[in-house]
Amino acid sequence: MRFHKAKVLSKPEADRIIGRENTAVTDVVVVSRGDRFYDVRAMTQSEIDAFIADLARAEHTELQAAARLPS
Repeated sequence: MRFHKAKVLSKPEADRIIGRENTAVTDVVVVSRGDRFYDVRAMTQSEIDAFIADLARAEHTELQAAARLPS
């Protein structure tokens, strides 16, 4: 996955960021994917869109690899 400005967060950190007033570039402050949370306050909307697309591609690749493994 290419480099992104998103920082990995714990669930309590994500909840804190979501619950307070922010000076984020966009209205989006946290992105979650599964049980992972990312601080995206410093990212523009196009950067967030690219980041989410990369997360989805990485997840799809992992699922495809898991499906190919013999059981």
